[in-house]
Amino acid sequence: MMPEPQKPSHRSLIGMLGLIIGLTLYAFLAAAIGDLMVKWPLAIQMIYYLVAGLVWLIPAKKVIYWMGGQ
Repeated sequence: MMPEPQKPSHRSLIGMLGLIIGLTLYAFLAAAIGDLMVKWPLAIQMIYYLVAGLVWLIPAKKVIYWMGGQ
C-alpha cells in the first residue's frame, strides 16, 4: 500500500506568495535603480547588475528553509 501524500502546509502557501510578490517588487526596484545608472560607466553598471542579480538569493534561501520547517 502506498503512503498518503502530504498536504502542503500553510507555510508553503505563505512562502510561495511571499516569494512571488517579493521577487516581483525586487525586480522592479532593481530595474528602476538600473535606469538611474544609464549614464554611468558600463563597468559599474555590470557590477551593479551582477550584485543585484545575486542578492535576492539570500532572503529567498531563508524563506525556502522556513517553508520546509515543521
